[in-house]
Amino acid sequence: MLQNKNESLLEVLVCPSCRKSLKINDGQIFCRKCHHIYLQKENAILFTQVPENINPSEFRERGTGKDTAWRRANGVFLRSQLQELSKDSLILDVGAGHGDFLPFYADFPHILLDVYPYPAVDVVCDLIQLNPFSPSSFNVVLLMNVLEHVSSPLEMLQTIRPLLKPNGKVVIAVPFYLKIHQAPLDYQRLTHYALHHLAERAGYLVDHMEGFYDPRGVIQESLHYYRFWGSAGRGWLGRKFDQVLLSHMQVLAKMLGGSSVQPYVRDPQTVEYPAPTGYHLVLERK
Repeated sequence: MLQNKNESLLEVLVCPSCRKSLKINDGQIFCRKCHHIYLQKENAILFTQVPENINPSEFRERGTGKDTAWRRANGVFLRSQLQELSKDSLILDVGAGHGDFLPFYADFPHILLDVYPYPAVDVVCDLIQLNPFSPSSFNVVLLMNVLEHVSSPLEMLQTIRPLLKPNGKVVIAVPFYLKIHQAPLDYQRLTHYALHHLAERAGYLVDHMEGFYDPRGVIQESLHYYRFWGSAGRGWLGRKFDQVLLSHMQVLAKMLGGSSVQPYVRDPQTVEYPAPTGYHLVLERK
């Protein structure tokens, strides 16, 4: 990790054990009081051990024509939340992974955190295990497609709350209609009722909540599921019949994309048939 990046991190990092400030000397990062040395791996400072059962996500190129409708909606939502921030706002991206959302906040001061030392990550830490940050450090904390991978989302939100500056916000994207992924660290799908409940218990106000609905995407996801698993155990003739039938169904699903059945964003409380791809919400510290 570059020296200047380390020094900017040390402005908000503290020793998790004694809560005293950290210091860098000859490339080593250690506590000024208890003298504990914190190792670095790849480009990140390690505060907790990397989980043995983690299945690291593969790097996927993002951008125009490469993202799903859900990911594109995430980008639109995040951009709208960041556009009113002052340029000195400090952002913490929790569960940042490969830095998929970094292009949206690259012009802001930022720290990328994950439990795995991906190349883009600055701090390796499980925030539920320990907290290496000073209170009131961040203007915005991002949880973009992360809460479903947290075993205790309430504890995560409670841990983040004191890290926020006054009027600080937590910006969240959480999928709902999505296959199990990054197993075994995929723990739940949360409804908007559950998200409201979690926010209230953790001491937040829900500043914004929206559902993202993609009827055609639901159909396509179901067709993919059947393509890989529905024909299992069938004979050659049965599989061929399924392939022909699925091909026709996929053509019909694509035709729906040219109709009025387009993805849309709406208040989930007003949707008559609430089957969202996922939710976007903004929590404000009380």
